Amino acid sequence: MTKKKLILGTVQFGLNYGVNNTKGKPSSENIKNILDTAYNNGIYLLDTAEAYGDSQEKIGEYHQNSSNKFEIITKFSATVKNLPFNITERIKKNIATLQVDNLYCYMFHSFKDFDSYFKPFQKDLSSLKKEGIIKKIGVSLYKNEEFEKVLEFDDIDLVQLPFNLLDNTTKRGEILSKAVKKGIEIHTRSVFLQGLFFKKTKDLSGNLKPLNKNFDKLHNLCSDNYKMSDLALNYVHSQEKIDKVLIGVDTVNQLLDNLSSIKKEISSDRIEEINNINVEQNELLNPSNWKL
Repeated sequence: MTKKKLILGTVQFGLNYGVNNTKGKPSSENIKNILDTAYNNGIYLLDTAEAYGDSQEKIGEYHQNSSNKFEIITKFSATVKNLPFNITERIKKNIATLQVDNLYCYMFHSFKDFDSYFKPFQKDLSSLKKEGIIKKIGVSLYKNEEFEKVLEFDDIDLVQLPFNLLDNTTKRGEILSKAVKKGIEIHTRSVFLQGLFFKKTKDLSGNLKPLNKNFDKLHNLCSDNYKMSDLALNYVHSQEKIDKVLIGVDTVNQLLDNLSSIKKEISSDRIEEINNINVEQNELLNPSNWKL
């Protein structure tokens, strides 16, 4: 089975997450089914974090009971206090919880965490990388200005940032080109903007109403045989500068739908129309600013 460009996010394993999630956290049996289906379809990389409730424990439980072994990205969060502050001990504790031999990447969960803790942890992180305990050091970001600052550091191998139909090449193209030139691996999240793209234009409420005209454009690019999920996933999946695309699912059927979606290629005309969408209210691209 060939490796997919997709990464499976696991925040919903440990927390109630997403604007359209009505089911809450999946059961251990559902998690097993989701992970088995992902692995059997060539998705071998999981994204989790210390701050995602008991997501790491759920992955560890799966690994303990399965011959499938995923590679793991997890994230340091200063708000999580039940782990050792010594970064070497902390990472080893995460690895033990996850039931893996090493981490594909250990990431700072936010620019704030990176800004506060990268320099104090830098020496230990470099040692852990040399020993193969972590393969890459990364940062999860929101803003291009944060990305510019991260590019000043040579020890960062991987950056994760939002990229989608609205947070698109118009917003991110230039900074992605700079990162690629520097050899940084790019992972994107928020493909479906926390499920917002599945709402109808008329259902946008609160401070999201200014997105009406953008949503109309997106809905016009869909058809009976090319749904919003196909548009959203394939737009991001088709980007050459993007190495991995993070998706999150609550059920096996959602995962199968996503796997089916990426088989439907996106036309260059559609890509061009999406690239021409320029949301003026940048703050609305960050779900923490939504007032529904």
